[in-house]
Amino acid sequence: MIRSKRTTFIAATTLASVLALTSCAHRPKPVRDPASRVARRPAVDADAANPDRAKLVFTTSGMPMIVLYSISTAIPACEGFEPVGKVFDSGRSVLLPWIARFTEKTHKLLRAEISRQKYVEPGVTLQVQGGSGPTDELSPRYWSCGPIVTVFTPEKGRTYSVNFNFQGTASCSQRVTDITDPAHPVPVGQGLQCKIPQSRIALAGQNKNFLQAEHEQRLADAQRKAAAAASAADKADALQQEAAALDSLGRSNEALTAIDQALQLAGPSVDPSMTVTRAKILFSLNDPQATLNALAPEIEKTRRFASGKREIERPLALSVFSEGFATAAFAHAQLGHWNDAISTLADAHSPLEGPSFYAYRSLVYRYLMARAHDSSLANARLEQDATYYATHDKSHYSALLRMWQGDDTTHELVADIHRMVGTEGQEADSEAYFYRGAYMKFVKGDEAMGRAMLQRLDSLAPYGSIEWIYGKRVLN
Repeated sequence: MIRSKRTTFIAATTLASVLALTSCAHRPKPVRDPASRVARRPAVDADAANPDRAKLVFTTSGMPMIVLYSISTAIPACEGFEPVGKVFDSGRSVLLPWIARFTEKTHKLLRAEISRQKYVEPGVTLQVQGGSGPTDELSPRYWSCGPIVTVFTPEKGRTYSVNFNFQGTASCSQRVTDITDPAHPVPVGQGLQCKIPQSRIALAGQNKNFLQAEHEQRLADAQRKAAAAASAADKADALQQEAAALDSLGRSNEALTAIDQALQLAGPSVDPSMTVTRAKILFSLNDPQATLNALAPEIEKTRRFASGKREIERPLALSVFSEGFATAAFAHAQLGHWNDAISTLADAHSPLEGPSFYAYRSLVYRYLMARAHDSSLANARLEQDATYYATHDKSHYSALLRMWQGDDTTHELVADIHRMVGTEGQEADSEAYFYRGAYMKFVKGDEAMGRAMLQRLDSLAPYGSIEWIYGKRVLN
């Protein structure tokens, strides 16, 4: 989904791409003297000097996707998780060096490390939770695999390995092993099935538009940054954030004024993300052709760059403008350019974000093919993905994809979304209402049900959701 929550990740990916592609052009760092290097060494963890503490080493394996670890000793179980941090496997043993370096640079920007250590109190039952996803949130809304919880009681002076292993992109497991004697590792712990914590149930009961509140907070933050900006670059960045928040709140004319001011301040060195922000505002203003005109130069530039890469490197090369491709696909769809919509969607990549992005892309593809009524437009890669994620995705996308295959997944879909709260539940509901409405109208021929789903969307008011914006134009 084209969500504001993805914007941070995509921007970081774009920045990492720029760093990877211009590594010879950056300003060299000054050489520090030995005294400076000593002064900058991190302080020794006081717990490390205590032989009674138990040591945990957190790693991942199998795929170069980020895993967020957290731990808890709370009673009752499954409550009170506190983050340990994000970990990733660079994949140097299985990936091409170019891709491995790209992965490391990108994930470092997201404050992820190849491994992390944590010292804990022995004799206290510990819950370790791991989940794969691009955000800092403990909520599993954006996790493509997990969360998985393992419970065990660490012993005095022992060292434990916690490894989150990917088997492909949509299957994962977590193992805790006593590695005090590396030559004789001993598996410990057992899996724990966590129900929805009471804190999340309480959150679900709130009568509040979480997305609206979130975008209002972002707007206030951006306006404070703009007022305090000390340079044109800082002002432009703040105005871009302000424009995105205004657009998400339905104040798109104000948003257009703000982004144009940001572009003027940025001058010739306009970041591609500003282009995307302006294009999304134009789409909100119901001008799909202007949206495409704004995106076309950067799309062509990105495609030209990717065409010079080996096949295995192209998804990473295309991912630098992922949000632009996705926005353009919806603009083409509104204009009835089905072939262009499908080919543009096929170029929308975010390999470091993992399966959640590709499951969502598969859902959009099913919609486009249903509207096109032309099997000759089928894309082999997208067909393969849609078939795969219909049965392998671990979120509500699986149920929605199987709906397009003719299965009645209503009860499963309701159960999947019922486990979500706050912005995560609101966003999932918006997707479900739109794609169920589109399926009923364009596949089953039930226009009344399409309008009914639009009414639910309007009642939900998922601010910032492209499903709501686009749904008003096609479900009415």
